[in-house]
Amino acid sequence: MKFSMNQSADGPETLNIQKAPHLLYAGQISNNPHWKFSSHKHDNLSEIVYICDGKGTFIIDGVTYEASKGDILVYNKDVLHEEWSNPDHPLKTYFCGITNLSIEGLKDLHVIPSGINPVIRRNKYSSKIETYLSEIFDEAALQAEGDEMICQHLLTSLITVIHRIIHLHHQDTSTEKNDSLSHRIKEYIDKHYTRSLSLEDLAEAFFISPYYLSHVFKEEKNLSPIHYLITRRMGEAKRLLVSTNLKIREVAQLVGYDNPNYFTMLFKKFTGQSPKRFKQKHMEKLFYHK
Repeated sequence: MKFSMNQSADGPETLNIQKAPHLLYAGQISNNPHWKFSSHKHDNLSEIVYICDGKGTFIIDGVTYEASKGDILVYNKDVLHEEWSNPDHPLKTYFCGITNLSIEGLKDLHVIPSGINPVIRRNKYSSKIETYLSEIFDEAALQAEGDEMICQHLLTSLITVIHRIIHLHHQDTSTEKNDSLSHRIKEYIDKHYTRSLSLEDLAEAFFISPYYLSHVFKEEKNLSPIHYLITRRMGEAKRLLVSTNLKIREVAQLVGYDNPNYFTMLFKKFTGQSPKRFKQKHMEKLFYHK
């Protein structure tokens, strides 16, 4: 499938979608001023988010962004991200999960090139993006005959317009990767969060004292390494709770806890809800495509 894009000063471009996108889910966030989704990533899909109203903070691949009405966020496959709403200006968003996508020149399940800024600021196409995502959400909720084909066409249009925006506005590349000690500690935790990790284990991995490791990490990240480890686990637990039918004890084991009761206690402490209640609440405005 080839789609010609508008010609710019740099000449024409062609978007070659080799495998048409498939909608995995569509959802909406609204009426939740304290909404937060801790660090997590998707290994089998990409996600597109449109902010209809409000403001939020987003940490994407280690870079912090503030986003508001009209902004578009794109999470490619395997990109670590964290999101939370501004309580004074609660987020209202549409979002969708995409699988089966292959675009010529990009890695499979990547909506945009890796070096492109994942936050696309409000522009003349924002209302069009909102229309596509709201229609995708409505079709996913309705699940009537022909919805799969309609969603596929809407997703194709959505991705095509995103590439048009990138081409016309020459989106800046992302901030250069940080190679500080605290960043390397964070990457180590991100890679090994399912293991049993103590402060001493982390210090041994970096050949430094536990005190120095904790001090360096907290100085830059504003939380302790162990607090970040728990937050990271809670983020993946949230993802598993809303995207699978795994039992709570199975989710607990997958994110590094052998004791499901201890996991439930921590989850409630960090999110304010039990795992069961979180799943029920989140699924109210999340529709998986059959």
